[in-house]
Amino acid sequence: MAHYRCEESYKTDFCDVDFKDELKISALLSRFESIASKSADELEFGYKYLKKHGYAFFLAEIRCVLSRAVPLYETLSLRTWPTPPSYVVFGREYEGYAESGEKILSATSRWCAVDFSTGKLLTPKAFPEQDYRNAEIYDPAKSGAPQTKTAKLFAGEGEKKFSIKIANSEYDHNMHVNNTHYADYCLNCFSVAELADKYVNSFSIAYVKQCKEGETLSFYRKDEADFSVIGGFNEEGENVVRAEFSFAKRGARQEKMQVGGETSGGNAQ
Repeated sequence: MAHYRCEESYKTDFCDVDFKDELKISALLSRFESIASKSADELEFGYKYLKKHGYAFFLAEIRCVLSRAVPLYETLSLRTWPTPPSYVVFGREYEGYAESGEKILSATSRWCAVDFSTGKLLTPKAFPEQDYRNAEIYDPAKSGAPQTKTAKLFAGEGEKKFSIKIANSEYDHNMHVNNTHYADYCLNCFSVAELADKYVNSFSIAYVKQCKEGETLSFYRKDEADFSVIGGFNEEGENVVRAEFSFAKRGARQEKMQVGGETSGGNAQ
């Protein structure tokens, strides 16, 4: 049985990279957002459909594992597919490949749909045109990314790294801070020196609460043995976002971007 896969390729340009000329995690999240939108359009519940019904999809949590960094000028080919939804959670998986066919990344994500008129979460029944029993489309296969939840950082834990006041440039058309910005906020908890000889080999971000213009967020970091936990809190002490980041050393092969890897067929939403 052939399974649905939405595919798109993205060339890594100057606006997408960090000080090491490697794809920023925020830019990778933008690509995930882009191909998810393309897939939703193909399956007939895309942006035009959502706007007509007064609905929106919000990313609740995403976890990604990378075998190496993506350098400037490299083309990253993404595949995505939807998994069967649960009560109010819509799942989506991702895989990423180099032009050589090398598998670079796997990611898993959870989304929630919201009715703007009521503010309530929608169940899968809100999309009656979708046949969730069709395993060719709603493939339960997983990308290979861990299906675990993001670790929590409680108020008072960790070291305060910085604060930021939210302004209009962080907003998207849903009138809140776009999910991609939180990746930059979290990585700003690390210095240039700390990141210079490393790349992100896994990350997980959970979006707990929407953030609006004028709010001030403070970010805290706690280092564990193999990863760092980041927590973003508003002025009331409410947790807005939490994240995990782990890093790997950039060896000689990594710096030349000649790291090998497996290829796989992949699944998509």
